[in-house]
Amino acid sequence: MERIMSTKNEYVKELRSLRLAKYRREYGKFLAEGRKCAEEALRYAPVEALLFLEGQEDATLLALAAEQGARQIAVSPAVMEAVSEAKSPQGMAAVVRRGGDKPFLPAGVLVALEDVADPTNVGAIVRTADAIGAAGVLLSAGCADATSPRAVRASMGSLFHVPVRVAEDFPAALSALKGEGWRMVGGHLRGQDRLRPAEKSCLLIGNEARGLTPAASALCDDLVKITIYGQAESLNASVAAGILLYRLREGF
Repeated sequence: MERIMSTKNEYVKELRSLRLAKYRREYGKFLAEGRKCAEEALRYAPVEALLFLEGQEDATLLALAAEQGARQIAVSPAVMEAVSEAKSPQGMAAVVRRGGDKPFLPAGVLVALEDVADPTNVGAIVRTADAIGAAGVLLSAGCADATSPRAVRASMGSLFHVPVRVAEDFPAALSALKGEGWRMVGGHLRGQDRLRPAEKSCLLIGNEARGLTPAASALCDDLVKITIYGQAESLNASVAAGILLYRLREGF
């Protein structure tokens, strides 16, 4: 077991830089903060190190780290605060190595996010996708990074269960899915209030402010909306995605 008590430690400086997407890409790793996310990472992802506050060791997580051959590092509160983006760090974090893209399941429900900007929304949608047993999550290059601290925390570990891929050419990726038999269902304010679930359904959710682009909308087989009974103009992207994902999942 190691001890790091100083924020000037070079490894701490490296971990602190992981708050920024460019360094997560450069170093090929990211942080999973909190006990729940750290445990899911240790069980389902390659972990480089487990950080925990000195004196607050967790036997279960230490055993999982040992099985992986991950570093086990006791740190000071100052170090944990330095590497964590959270206002009140939970005292536990896993340093997760980014792996290759996992293949989507061959059927079921996919969710494709186009330029969803809020990392909390991205993480929450990944969590809902996990809950319905989704085939995977496709992100456009303009989406918030699913490995950002806020997205990872919002996913509550589901990021390590569901295949999540980023498409640099989002329309091309959607076209490829259509060619594989996926039915494209777009969430849209001008859509119909009905769904036609299919064995292979892909739900498209657009940017929080502008919705789906015309290019993405044009690729949809159906555009659907959620009925608003009160005076709210629309629903939060992750809430809307959750409602539609469950409706699609329960339709077959």
